[in-house]
Amino acid sequence: MIGPAIRKMVPEDVTASLAMRARTRENAIDLEELREVYGITPETAAEALRTRQTGFLLEDRGAVVGFCIGDRPTGEVVVLALLPDYEGRGWGRHLLGLVHEVLIAEGHQTIWLWASADPAVRATGFYARMGYRPTGESDHGDVKLACRVG
Repeated sequence: MIGPAIRKMVPEDVTASLAMRARTRENAIDLEELREVYGITPETAAEALRTRQTGFLLEDRGAVVGFCIGDRPTGEVVVLALLPDYEGRGWGRHLLGLVHEVLIAEGHQTIWLWASADPAVRATGFYARMGYRPTGESDHGDVKLACRVG
């Protein structure tokens, strides 16, 4: 039996990825919230993948079960999302590492992201273990975290 596999995202993956994100444990955001709060639609996300972002997709038996996207010009990790059954198995670390490699190759010495300000959220500890530290900035109830890589 073949297990989960990682591949580079293509714009055609956006619809399935965004639908999967709505089923995550702690950062579930549906299409309506993405559009209304963040201005993200499937069309704008696909265009970003074509022009400025790079993402990696975790698939299991043909289904999207996780993904991570980085913005090459800014050094931002735009999203890291996994379904609950794939948490705690190293997939998030692997996906984030691939995005880090792309952003480092773009010349970024600091990589950053937005994460929940709630210390009880699992991602808080995950990002701290990955070297991310608070910058003091906040937006939409999230805090900005940065990781020095260069």
